Amino acid sequence: MSTPRFDLVDVVHTIRNNRRTIIIISIVAAILGGVVYLVSKREYKAEGSFIMSNPLYTDRNNLFQATGIQFVDYFAGDDDVDRLMNVVESDTVKWDVAQKLHMAEYYKLDMNDPKKVKKLLETFKGNFNANRTEYNSIELSYTDPDPKLAADVVNETMTKIEQIFRDYYVGQRNKMAQSLKIKIAEMDTTINLLTDSLGRLRDQYKIYDLINPARQNIVNSTVKGSGANLGWAMEQVQNLESLKDQAVSDRARYTSRYEEYSTTGNAANIPLIHVLNAARVPVKSKPPGLILTILSCAIIGLFFSTIYILIRNYYRLLIAVER
Repeated sequence: MSTPRFDLVDVVHTIRNNRRTIIIISIVAAILGGVVYLVSKREYKAEGSFIMSNPLYTDRNNLFQATGIQFVDYFAGDDDVDRLMNVVESDTVKWDVAQKLHMAEYYKLDMNDPKKVKKLLETFKGNFNANRTEYNSIELSYTDPDPKLAADVVNETMTKIEQIFRDYYVGQRNKMAQSLKIKIAEMDTTINLLTDSLGRLRDQYKIYDLINPARQNIVNSTVKGSGANLGWAMEQVQNLESLKDQAVSDRARYTSRYEEYSTTGNAANIPLIHVLNAARVPVKSKPPGLILTILSCAIIGLFFSTIYILIRNYYRLLIAVER
């Protein structure tokens, strides 16, 4: 059995003879593609970007450092951006944003059903995208048939991220300030007790000299006083003075630290997240557009119709030779 000849000349000849069929199929494919595009829901992609400032820039160690000058970068480093990406991609952020924007109602999902909750998060993850650039900025995008919702999701996500980081850093400082405030109150109580004890001893034994070596008193000087057990009273006054001086010094140090933490804990005017591009409501749908869809369908129709015509004619020749 001989193989039929079907070279390039035959291919060109076959395409030319069936060009009407190929063109019709291509046009039909283009029309169908355009109809499907117009009937189907178009998706819109909203985009936004932000950069994180260095959280240590407002730290008390940098604002109130007493020795040396340490350079602190205005923007977050690689480690901070890594932590930032973990927060951006967390389910906590997605869940809070979905609740704030009532996305369960929008997607018609019952939040009393655990499977629907999972579906909501999966839908969010599928439409949401976050990328870290080489300059340590973060680019966010959300795709949805509702252009306003897409923009709201991106903007609300950036707001939520700012809130999470602010609550963490400011919360840590405020907790430390609160601990110091409690310690200062305890020191006040201790100082008051020591003051009362010292006052009673001095009045009882008429000891009005400073006999604490820490106060640079002349230890071998004559201390005036009266009453029985004067020596014991002098030792007690000296001990209580030492304790009170140390307590007053500690209280001053705690008060200084409290003021520092209170200052950095109320830095509300210094944002941790700087929005570079806020998401705007997109006016153009996500590619491909109508023209590109029609052209793509026409090309696909042209390709497959040509392949079909060539294969059909080849097998016709093959069958004819066998007969």
